[in-house]
Amino acid sequence: MKKKVKGKKGFKKVFRYWSVYGLSRTLNKVSGRLRSFNIFKPKFLSRNPVIGLIGCGQFQFSTIAYFLSKGKKNRFLFCYDIDEKKAESLGKYYKVPAVVREQEEVYNQSGTDLVYIASNHASHTTYALKFLEKDINVYCEKPVSVTFTQFESLIKSINKSNGSFYAGYNRPYSQAVQKIKQRVKEKNNTVGKFSLNCFISAHDIPEDHWYRNPEEGTRICGNVGHWLDLMIHMYNWRGYIPKAFKVQIAYSNTKEPDDNITISITTPEGDITSITITARSEPFEGINETINFQYDTIIAKIDDFRRLTIWDEEKLYKKKYRPKDVGHKRSVMQPFEKDNRDLNEVIASTELMLHITEMVRNTVTEKEIELTRSL
Repeated sequence: MKKKVKGKKGFKKVFRYWSVYGLSRTLNKVSGRLRSFNIFKPKFLSRNPVIGLIGCGQFQFSTIAYFLSKGKKNRFLFCYDIDEKKAESLGKYYKVPAVVREQEEVYNQSGTDLVYIASNHASHTTYALKFLEKDINVYCEKPVSVTFTQFESLIKSINKSNGSFYAGYNRPYSQAVQKIKQRVKEKNNTVGKFSLNCFISAHDIPEDHWYRNPEEGTRICGNVGHWLDLMIHMYNWRGYIPKAFKVQIAYSNTKEPDDNITISITTPEGDITSITITARSEPFEGINETINFQYDTIIAKIDDFRRLTIWDEEKLYKKKYRPKDVGHKRSVMQPFEKDNRDLNEVIASTELMLHITEMVRNTVTEKEIELTRSL
């Protein structure tokens, strides 16, 4: 997704990433891009390996495997990717005992207790279903499904399996969102109305990138799902998830309907959310987002998950986050934590996301949507 940066500009990018993400993760990100093995080495745990890694791209390398290593949970058993070089380089870097060559063999690795799925989007559900059938715990990166057929099968499998299912939507786990949640809960107001605005400067994706393949679910599944999920999570702070939504979409170019658009969402409760995703150029520091929020007397602003400001009448709260905290660490650690979010939030946000994906595919500008799925 990201364009390669070389020379002087590349050094500037590394330095800027250092200021945003801290030294160790920046060096790890560089290692993930170069797939070299002499920049940053995590500590390894080889005793009782039980974790499988499906998909060995940059996200698996520099987010999932990185935070598992930092949290001393990197008991890796095997890794697999359709690109053998990526699997080999990740396996070598993280000292994974087995680099699986054949796709069907990933389901036959004795001792597997937990798998982290971070492959191409259209394959997430397929992998998850087969592991859940074996009662193996699954952490599935977003999106969990890209079609309603996949989604229906996944819900049935989650309900039936003795394995646990975790979704990789991370914004709700960020410190900034958790702080706003704390303030909202203190109000003890369950009939308030939400106003939410998300402005995202996203990656400039080239035409030949795999995100552009029709079967991958468009950028609605690939990107916008994050903020739809955050919206549903926030709405649930009242103690319930709304079922009825009116969705309106403004397209800047119907020939590229999933780029440079604004999605407006309202509920019968009086909530309003707008999500704008723009990709006019490649952000030098990676994806950048500004989130504005209001509920009752609380007004809050998240500036790229690096700064948080909360106004509550005469009270003012400010907080800086360095390194930037989008919630990745806490999200990756879900299988090892007890206080995780309600999975029905992910079911609701995925259903809404799939409806909006269909709207975008057909350049529909307005639709009334009723959610019907739950666990």
